[in-house]
Amino acid sequence: MAEWLYTANVKFYDVLSALIEDNAAWPINSKVNVGDIVYIYLTAPHKKIGFVSKVTQINLPDSMVSTLTSPYLKPLEPQKKLNKSFMLLGNIQSFLECSNDSLSLEYLKSNGLKGMLMGPRKLDNNPELLKHIRGAIHGL
Repeated sequence: MAEWLYTANVKFYDVLSALIEDNAAWPINSKVNVGDIVYIYLTAPHKKIGFVSKVTQINLPDSMVSTLTSPYLKPLEPQKKLNKSFMLLGNIQSFLECSNDSLSLEYLKSNGLKGMLMGPRKLDNNPELLKHIRGAIHGL
């Protein structure tokens, strides 16, 4: 089991609505496996980890992806298509209502996050950051 930090751009995906559901289809941008843990970092205006979930299925069929994501995808230009593989996230927990700032970008940077969050990061490769995130979540 691996742990990942994924970025969610709220300009392109209605993350807050999608992740309050029991399951959510999410684009695969790394070598995730069933059972992996995915922490979802929300871009501005939130700038913090807002959700944690478990990968319950990978390479979802297109019919399942459209059913799970279509209400939450922002409208795309007609010529653009989603040519991606998707995973199914389950056991989703939200941390948006927590007043603790330990999951904010500022705290992530002071606890091992290097550079900008532009894509998925395998947290097993950054033990300092993984330890901070786990501790912050368990402390909430």
